Amino acid sequence: MTNGHGRHAARQEPSGAPKRARIDLGRISTIRAGQGAKVTTRKNASEAADRARHSAEKRYYERHPEARSSAGGPPRSGRNVVLLVVAAILALCLVFLLGRCVAGIIAPGDDGQDSRPEQTLRPTEDEQAAIDQQSQHDTGQEQAAPDGSVSYRGDTYSLQMQEDGLWGLVRTGSSGTTETLFEVEGTPTALLRNVDTILVPENRDGGWDVVCYVIGGHGQASYVIDDTGAMIQGSGEIESAELEGTILRVTDTTGQTRDISLV
Repeated sequence: MTNGHGRHAARQEPSGAPKRARIDLGRISTIRAGQGAKVTTRKNASEAADRARHSAEKRYYERHPEARSSAGGPPRSGRNVVLLVVAAILALCLVFLLGRCVAGIIAPGDDGQDSRPEQTLRPTEDEQAAIDQQSQHDTGQEQAAPDGSVSYRGDTYSLQMQEDGLWGLVRTGSSGTTETLFEVEGTPTALLRNVDTILVPENRDGGWDVVCYVIGGHGQASYVIDDTGAMIQGSGEIESAELEGTILRVTDTTGQTRDISLV
């Protein structure tokens, strides 16, 4: 006779029923943060909510694509703004042109002609004649005695005795100001000008030489030299000195004459 315990052990599951898996409860453990799963905590709850909301919106727009296009605002709104800006600029231009037209009607000019007197930089006939005369004078030559003077571009040049007892070439400007340009060691016998070069023949130490100075040359006075670079000088004293073209002709008291080329 079989007891009840034996009958219970002999019970079998009906055929076709799903088999139940046996679970060992001793092997179940809790998954904690850092063990391969994202555990929601108070610190990352906001991030989890954002992800959930983003996923929900994505699924919604996938099911309702018409909702995505309506969320972008009215079409071609940027083009409308550009058209408004262009229209505003055109309106301003139109207002400006109308203002100019109205101003021209209210205050018309004198047949489009300027009532101011005509201004010109051209000199008058008298001024031009003076300019031509000065230019002709400056490109020429002058000869004067030691107590005379020569001029160039409105300035006057003369020989004057200085406080140290030497003769000096003095420039007097058109305003009356004076300036001593250089001094000579001997006694001048003439004052000559060849274009922009001042020549002062002088007697010195029983002989003679010629001092020269270029006006506006920004240099000191020097002596006239020959082709070899030697200073031109002679014995005796100068009796006369005169310019003949590009030649300075010096005659001494012995009757000898020397022609000095100035080119």
